[in-house]
Amino acid sequence: MARDGFRIGVIGPPTYEEAPITFSAWFNQRTRWIKGHLQTWFVLMRNPFRTAREMGLASFAAMQLTFATGIVAAFVHGPLAFVLLTALLTPYDLLSPADLILAVLGYAVAVFASLTACGLSKTFSHARAAVTMPLYWPLATLAAYRAFFELIFRPHYWSKTKHGVSARKPQAVTCATPPVRDDQARAA
Repeated sequence: MARDGFRIGVIGPPTYEEAPITFSAWFNQRTRWIKGHLQTWFVLMRNPFRTAREMGLASFAAMQLTFATGIVAAFVHGPLAFVLLTALLTPYDLLSPADLILAVLGYAVAVFASLTACGLSKTFSHARAAVTMPLYWPLATLAAYRAFFELIFRPHYWSKTKHGVSARKPQAVTCATPPVRDDQARAA
């Protein structure tokens, strides 16, 4: 889209998609998403200079921030969590005190930011998810390795996510435009 001069934005109101409710469903979904990100990034990076020229430098940088950093994060969270836990729970000096503090504070800031978002949006049902994020991120590493394996050995296979299994109640959707009044409808 950037190559054709389109701009992309963020949807302001919340979306009410159904999240997977089992680990298997989540793992399939996360694998599919990461595989799609990998595939998209690899295609765009076949010729990075041409892609940057066609997209423009700002859009190219935004694409790198969106895809490359997300992909790298998915692959490194597991190993980083392992190193952090090993440093915390064993006598091995894998990290300097400054590195250890920085890593723990990094996780704490992310959890605090998520809890702040829960508070600001008054949706405290997500607070449990915010607190368990440091456990969730390393699981994304498993999905990333599976996605990479599938991209190489099963490039045309995409795990599907079954929908309509959540006990969650449908959300009321508010219109962005005001509803048409009866007198306006008759005039039309």
